[in-house]
Amino acid sequence: MVALLTILAGYGLTCLRIDDDLFALVRDSGSDFRAIDEASALFGSPDRDCIIRAAARSGDIFDADALLQLRDAVLRLRQVSGVEEVRSIFDVRREGAAGAVLPIIPNKRGPLGAEARASAKSRAVRHPLVAGHLLSADAASSLVLVRLEADADRPPRLPEVIVAIERVLESIGGPDSALDLELTGLPAIREQAGRSLRRDMLIFNVLGLSLAVALSAIVARSLRSTVVTCVPPFVGAVWAFGVLGLGGVPVNILTSVVPSLALAVGTCDSIHFIEDMRRSVRRGIPPAAASSHAIIRVGRACGLTSLVTAIGFASLAAAQIDAVRGFGIAAAVGALASFLAVSLITPLIAATGFCSGPRLGRSSRTAGRLANLLAGVSLRHARPIALVGVGLTLLLSLAGSGIDADSRVIDSLPRDASAARALVRVDRDFGGAMGVVVVVGWPDDVDWRDDAVRASLDEVHDVLERSGGISRTISLATVAATLPDRSQKRLVAEDFHDFVAPKSRVALVRARVSDVGFRGLEGVSERVDAELGALARRKPGWRFELTGMSVVSARNIRQLVRDLGSSLFLEVVVIGVILACAFRSPLAGLVSLVPNVFPLTVIGGLLMATGRSLDPATVILFNVCLGLAVDDTVHLMSSLARHRQAGVPTATAVRRAVAETGNAVVVSGLLLAVNFATVTASSVPSLAAFGRLACAAVVAATVAELVFLPALLVATDAAVRVFLPRFRDGIFAADPVESRPA
Repeated sequence: MVALLTILAGYGLTCLRIDDDLFALVRDSGSDFRAIDEASALFGSPDRDCIIRAAARSGDIFDADALLQLRDAVLRLRQVSGVEEVRSIFDVRREGAAGAVLPIIPNKRGPLGAEARASAKSRAVRHPLVAGHLLSADAASSLVLVRLEADADRPPRLPEVIVAIERVLESIGGPDSALDLELTGLPAIREQAGRSLRRDMLIFNVLGLSLAVALSAIVARSLRSTVVTCVPPFVGAVWAFGVLGLGGVPVNILTSVVPSLALAVGTCDSIHFIEDMRRSVRRGIPPAAASSHAIIRVGRACGLTSLVTAIGFASLAAAQIDAVRGFGIAAAVGALASFLAVSLITPLIAATGFCSGPRLGRSSRTAGRLANLLAGVSLRHARPIALVGVGLTLLLSLAGSGIDADSRVIDSLPRDASAARALVRVDRDFGGAMGVVVVVGWPDDVDWRDDAVRASLDEVHDVLERSGGISRTISLATVAATLPDRSQKRLVAEDFHDFVAPKSRVALVRARVSDVGFRGLEGVSERVDAELGALARRKPGWRFELTGMSVVSARNIRQLVRDLGSSLFLEVVVIGVILACAFRSPLAGLVSLVPNVFPLTVIGGLLMATGRSLDPATVILFNVCLGLAVDDTVHLMSSLARHRQAGVPTATAVRRAVAETGNAVVVSGLLLAVNFATVTASSVPSLAAFGRLACAAVVAATVAELVFLPALLVATDAAVRVFLPRFRDGIFAADPVESRPA
C-alpha cells in the first residue's frame, strides 16, 4: 500500500502547476472582477506592465548624457524578445507651429544641444501627459513603461524576459553611467520575489530539516531512530503535494503551506509513535508486537487529531474567496495524508530489523524530567494555575480582538530585491506604482468625441483627486486637451486605444495609488465609490465603476482574512465538540479549548504589541498552530482516558499521562521551534515575522499542554465532585469503572 500510494503521489507531483496569478488569490464568485475582466479585454491587462525608473545621477534627467542614455535604453528595450510596447517621454507629442503635432523632445540620433534640452525640459514639466506621470516634479527621474507580450508575463517565458530586461539595464546603468536604472512593476515583482522566495525556502527548509535531524539524533542518541522519526512525515508531505497534483489544485501562496502543515503534524505524531514503542521495548515486548500496540494506542489519537484538523480546515469551504475554499479542502486532505503516512510507515519501519528494539534509541531524560516537573508544579497549584490559564487566555483574546486586517505589497517582497527598492522610490516620486481605473460608459446616442464624454471624464478626475489617496489621473480628456482644436475634432480611436473603446462605448480614467496598505486603500475606494454613485444618479444612462487590481485586492484580501478568521472560530468550536464526543465528556471538550486557543491568543497579543496587522500568512499561522496544539492535546487526553478507564484517580491519571506523552510533547515542540526559527532569517519581512510568531506559538502550546491543561483537568474534576456530586462521564468525577482494580 505504501509503495502504491507513493507511486500515485509521484505521478501527482508531475501534474502540479504553479499559480502566481494574484487575481486568482483574491477572485471570488461575485461581480468584483467583471469590470476588471471587461477593461482587460478592451484595453489590455495591466498585469503585463513593467516599470523602469531612470534617475539621473546629476539630478537632472535632461542632462546631455542622461537623456542620451535614456533614449538608448528605450531603443534597446524595444528589441527585447517578449516586449510588446515601450512608452516613455520620447513618445509624447505636443502642438507645434501651424497646428503640427511634434514630439516634446526632438527626435535626433546624437546628443541635443543645451538650448534644445532646455526647451524640451520646459515643455515636459508643463505637459499634462508627462509631468507627474513620466517625469518627477524635480525632473530628476523619469519612468519607462514596458508592456510584455500576452504569453511573456507567465512562466516559462517570464524569467527569460525579465532577465533580458535586467541585462539591458545593467549594461547601460554601470558605474560610469549617468543614470541609475531600476526595474519594478507586477511582472518584475512577481519574478524577483519568486526567485528570492525559492532561494530562501530552499535554504531554510534544508537548514531547518538538517538541524531537526541532527537534534533528533542527539536527543535519541540513535541515527536509526531519527530515520523512523523523520522519514514518515516527509513521505506524508510528499503525499499531500501529490494529492494536490492529482486533484488539479494549483499551488499558490495558500496551498503551498499544505505540505509544511502535513510535515509539522506528522512529526508530532511520529514522535508519539516512537515514544510508545520505546516503552514497549523497555518492557520486553517484541518489535512487531510493539508496533501493533502503538497503532492501537497512539493511532487512535493520531486519527482523532487528523479528523479534527481535517474537519476544521474543511469548514473553509464556506468562504467567499475561491482560493480560501481551495486551501481548506487541500489542507484537510493534507492532514489525512499525513496521518495515513505516519500510521502506515512509522510502525512498519520500526518493526524491521534495521530499526527495531534497542535501535529505536532512548527517550530524552531531560525532556521527560522537564515535562514531569512542569506537570508536578501544575498539579500542586492546580486551582490558581487554572485560573491564570483561563484569565490569560481571555485577556489576550480581548487584546487580540482589536486587530484589523491589512497588508502592503512591500512587506511580501524580499528586502534585497531591486523591485522592492524601486517600488518605494516610484511611490515617492510618481504617486505610486500600482494603478486604479474608473470605467466610464455612456448611452447609445452619445458619440465618443462629444463634449459630454470629456466633461464626464473631467468630473471623474475631480472625484479621484479629492479622494485623498489616488493621484496622477489621466484619460482621453487629458490627452485631447493637449491637441489643437482642429485635431480634437478629427480624433482617431486607434490613436487612443489605451483610453477609449468607441464600439463598446467605454472609456477609462487611469490613476496611481501608493502602497498604503489594503486597509487604507479600502477606505479611499469607499469614498470614491460613494461619489461615483452620486455622479451616476445625476447622469441617467451613464455608468462609473472604480476597479483595478489594487482596489479589488484591497477589498478581497481583507475578505480573505475575515474568511480565514471566521473559519478559525468555527474550527475551534468543532474541535471542542469532537473531543467531547470522542472522550464521552462534554467537560473535557470545554476544558481542552484553553490549551488549544492559548497559543492563538499569544500570537494575537504579539501582533498587538508590535503594531502589526493580520495578513493571509499570519492567519494561516493561526490555523497551523491550532493543528499543532490539538495534536498534543489529543495525545495527552487519550492517555488520560485510558488510565481513567482503569479506575485511576484523576490526578494520578494526569501524572501518568504526562509521563507517557510529555517527553514527546517537549521534543516535538523543540524540533518545530528549531524549524520555524530558521525562517526568521528570511529576507522577506512577512516570512521572517511568520517564523518569529510561529516560534512563540510553539512555546506557548508546549506550556499550555504541560502547565495549564493538567491544572484545568484536576481543578475541573475537584469542582465537579463538590458542586455536581452525581455527575460522571468518561473522564471527570466518579471513577468510570469502579469495579476494576487500579
